[in-house]
Parts: sequence; structure tokens; C-alpha cells
Amino acid sequence: MSSDPHFETDCDFLRYQYDDADKLRIRMESHALYSERTDTFAEWLLGHVAPAAGARLLDVGCGSGTYHAALAASGVRITACDSSAGMAREAAAQAATQRLDVASMRAGAEALPCADGVFDIVMANHMLYHVPDIGSALGEARRVLRRGGRAVFATNAADHSAPLHDLHRRAAIELGYTPAGSDGLRFTLDDLALVQSVFPSARAYVRADAFVFPDAVSAVRYYASYIVDAIEDRPADGSHRAPLAERVGAAIDEIVRVEGVFRVPKAAGCFVAAV
Repeated sequence: MSSDPHFETDCDFLRYQYDDADKLRIRMESHALYSERTDTFAEWLLGHVAPAAGARLLDVGCGSGTYHAALAASGVRITACDSSAGMAREAAAQAATQRLDVASMRAGAEALPCADGVFDIVMANHMLYHVPDIGSALGEARRVLRRGGRAVFATNAADHSAPLHDLHRRAAIELGYTPAGSDGLRFTLDDLALVQSVFPSARAYVRADAFVFPDAVSAVRYYASYIVDAIEDRPADGSHRAPLAERVGAAIDEIVRVEGVFRVPKAAGCFVAAV
């Protein structure tokens, strides 16, 4: 985990990503359509969350509310927060459409507007890499958990989507851009020591999986929803995206021609801790 300025904490990037759910939806659809495993990450993760009827759960950085329907079905009392107005809006709309009882608020992970020790479970899924001070966010999660509570933090393995990141770096250099130093890997499953500095009992759990893209179009759609922006000094007009996507797509076309598919390992997992 680096404390250097990073595209994943850049306000303009986050606004572009999360003012609506379009790009997030593309990634979710890619996972649903092209994953090697037949079970979903959400199913796997909820096994570690271990929701129980009546438990008070805080979903930090809730996004569009991916987990809320399943959590509500288990009888959990959900409070959801996100620093993005767009994501808070999406989560509220989904809750209304599905008639879920979700208490929503707009708040950042580094300063939760909650009293001490009020939640039985705190979860933060694939979002801590967007938080400038991850240690502070972990401390806030610890503060709002009751004694005996449970924390679950989902993130990617350090080599998640490595073949796609490699193609991105090569294309960026060929086009005269400077690839972002860590390609979006500020907080990974390698950061157990950081989590244990706040939650000494934390353990890391890994779930192996891979994308199996049948063609360049499907892979580039996923790539262009996020990884394409992993360059330094991104043009404000987004003019880097089309040439990078075209260059990466050509490389994937060649891989598919030779190998039949473009297979991209995407191990992910979570840290789980009791307090």
C-alpha cells in the first residue's frame, strides 16, 4: 500500500467512475458472464460475513447496494453509506425498487457519522483502495463495531487481472503515456499487516477465479470501464481512452487467435476479523 498520490483516490477519476453506476455495471456484468467459476463472489463473501437475523450491519462504501437484497433476506438490519452522491442515489433507488429496508447516508469511510460500538458487522467491499488514509478508515470501522463484532474487508489479490494490466502498460508506453505506478493496486490481499495493525485477529481468505473472455470486444469493454485510466497525467477530456482501448484490443485479438480465448486470472478475497 502506497501513500503516494494515486489515480484511484483522484477526485476527478472517482467522480467519473461513480456519478452513476454504468461503469460499475459493466464490470459486474463481465464477472457474471465470463467468470471461470460458476458460484459468485457475492455468495462466497457472504459466507464470511455470516449475517444473522437481527444483526446491525454497516456497509461502508456501499456502491449500488450489490449485497443488500441477500443481506435483507437473512434478516440483517442494514445501514449503508457512500461518499459518492451517485452511488448513494443508486443504492437508495435499488432499495426502493426491491422494497428493502436500508438506512442510507452519504459519508466517507475516514469519518463515519456513527456512535461507538453500534454495529455487529462492518463490511467494506472493494472500496478501501479509493480511501486516501486507509488506516483511518480501518480505525473508524473498529470504532463503530461493538465488542464481539465482526469486520469484513473485500479486495483483490495483488496479481488480479495481471495479463490485462500488462497489456495496458505496454499500450500506454507505446502511445507515449506513463502507466500508473501500481495500476490500481493500492490495497490488496497482501496488506494483511496493515489490517492487523487495527484488527490483530484479522485473517486473509483468497478465492481463485479467472475471466475467460471469448473475444477482444468483451475484454475491452471490461478494460475500458476502469483499467484504461491507470496512467499518469490523464487528459481531462478522456482522449486517452479510445487509442488505448484500440491498442489493447488488437493485442487481445492476437491472443484469442492463437489461444482461442483470453484468460485473465482474477483472484480476490477478504480480510475477516473479530473484535
